[in-house]
Amino acid sequence: MNETWIIILSIGYFLATLSLIAALIFLIVVAIELRRGINIFKEFLDNTKMKLDPTINEAEKVIYGVRQSVQDVNEVTYKIRELSKTVERLNFVVSEVVETIEKLKGSISLRSNALKTALKVATDVFLENIKKGGK
Repeated sequence: MNETWIIILSIGYFLATLSLIAALIFLIVVAIELRRGINIFKEFLDNTKMKLDPTINEAEKVIYGVRQSVQDVNEVTYKIRELSKTVERLNFVVSEVVETIEKLKGSISLRSNALKTALKVATDVFLENIKKGGK
């Protein structure tokens, strides 16, 4: 019976050793494949980075250009606001000048009418005096 156990244990030991060797070979193959996959993934990342770098640089230039345009638009908007305020002030000054001219016209017209009336009255009085003095 001892020999049977020795044979069974020897066969079990042999199978365990064989399983261990198979597992080690499997792990070595998996490690090699993982390394190969990692290298392929690194190459993919490097290629993607090389392809994306010019695009990223171009996008940065576009964003910079857009920022410059926005700043220019803001500056133009500010200047237009200032111009609008100046035109508004000029409009106020012109309306004041027009109003003053209208008042001056009215004043001149009143004075002109007053002068005409005064001349007419004076002429009428003068003619009345001439008529009275002639009788």
